[in-house]
Amino acid sequence: MNSKKIDLQEQHLSAACEHIQQQFATHSWWPTAQPAEAKREFELMKGSATALNVWCEKWLSADQCQKLSKKAV
Repeated sequence: MNSKKIDLQEQHLSAACEHIQQQFATHSWWPTAQPAEAKREFELMKGSATALNVWCEKWLSADQCQKLSKKAV
């Protein structure tokens, strides 16, 4: 089973945020559950890797977390 655990580091924060913002812009349904609420929370939590990790674990699927980890590094 895939884990939703994600461990973004501060040095990857900018790339992770860019990827997430691109997904919001490209897919109106992203991240699938309550995208408007997810986007509002993202705006509040994008300032640190620790907060963004919490956001990712709450809103993204295991597959989305894995893709984000690969894009951010």
